Amino acid sequence: MRIFLTGGAGYIGGATCAALLQAGHQVTVYDNLSRGHRAAVPAGAQFIQGDLENREALAAALGSASFDAVLHFAALIEAGESMQQPARYFRNNTSGSLNLIEAAINAGCLQFVFSSTAAVYASSPDPLTEDSSLQPANVYGETKLMIERMLHWHNQVH
Repeated sequence: MRIFLTGGAGYIGGATCAALLQAGHQVTVYDNLSRGHRAAVPAGAQFIQGDLENREALAAALGSASFDAVLHFAALIEAGESMQQPARYFRNNTSGSLNLIEAAINAGCLQFVFSSTAAVYASSPDPLTEDSSLQPANVYGETKLMIERMLHWHNQVH
């Protein structure tokens, strides 16, 4: 498969990229390097430095090949910071993800894997399940829940 991987220069993205390459997939990593490191992108992956907030660059990157799937790991992830800089988190995580969703649809790539977080759920003494109550306690969790909902509704249409 040809995979478009956002956030592939981070810890989880880099490890996922390595596993995908080892399994024989072709991987293009798209990362702005604001928190990731170019050295985390394994040899064998194509690397594009770009930001999800730049619609034109994103559309060009997704249109550069016939991708089979998007794996979306790019996000600002610090819960405490999100409470101090909510606009930054909404812009980067939510708006950036919407740009990615739209670019993927326009490129004909409808297989989409999103890395969310347990921060979308209410605090609970019991183990969490996918049916647990959705109640983010911080802006970071709220942005991830918003992305889940955007993906749900785009999936209904496409």
